[in-house]
Amino acid sequence: MEFGNEYEAQGHRTIYDRISATIENDPSFADGQASPSVVLYAIRNILCPSFILGQIPDLLDLLAMVDTFRKHAVVVSSAALSWQEYYAKDPSPDMRLLTKHELKKLQGYIAKDKHDRLLYTLLIKNMCLLHVYYLMTAPESNTLAARLNDYFPGCFQNDNRPSRLLFHSDLSDGEKLIMEDVYRECKEWLIEVAQWEEERQELLPAASTGEEADAAFQKDFREKFPPPLPTEELASDLEEYLKIVEGMIHKLEDYFPSAKVLEGQEVS
Repeated sequence: MEFGNEYEAQGHRTIYDRISATIENDPSFADGQASPSVVLYAIRNILCPSFILGQIPDLLDLLAMVDTFRKHAVVVSSAALSWQEYYAKDPSPDMRLLTKHELKKLQGYIAKDKHDRLLYTLLIKNMCLLHVYYLMTAPESNTLAARLNDYFPGCFQNDNRPSRLLFHSDLSDGEKLIMEDVYRECKEWLIEVAQWEEERQELLPAASTGEEADAAFQKDFREKFPPPLPTEELASDLEEYLKIVEGMIHKLEDYFPSAKVLEGQEVS
């Protein structure tokens, strides 16, 4: 993927803004409620047909919503297993118990809770790193400091502004340690980039125009510093996670058709 072609996909941004406006203005989305189908569509609009790296901050918030759906689905699965155990002791002809296949599915959702949460946390980590990399040569590179504070709140001395991103709201102590490691990795890399840029600046020909110098910097930067991971790999990992959560929602709504599993679910 060419990092410099980010905003050729303006149509993606238009669709995303329209979805955002719908969520903000539709009464059915009041008080933080969001439809899984709308959130999943918004994410895939950012990822396809080409990953819009400039929208990673939006993507991080949307992914936090998806993980809220997943956690709620795990809670619903656990409650269903408890009711199954209760009614199995004194079965009634009017009560339909879960089949062995259905029980196995719900047990699997609960057993994979920690694994799926780790997958989500690693996606957060990789998106933060990739967006910082992208911002080094992006038109909106002047937002780098603000984004660093969003990803790693407190990283600037005497600056206690909280992050504007949802994913920080429910990180466990272990996950916070992961993000601290990511910050250290990012900080070391930024120091290396700054040193390289300073040395490079001394060797630049004085006659270079601003446009030529910018094009040369982007070329030299990408040759010197490869991205932290391929965008195609991250997009594939994100789609894998979306399919996990989407599958959980569809199965639960199939097993319990009389109730919308995520109806009224509030996104933290």
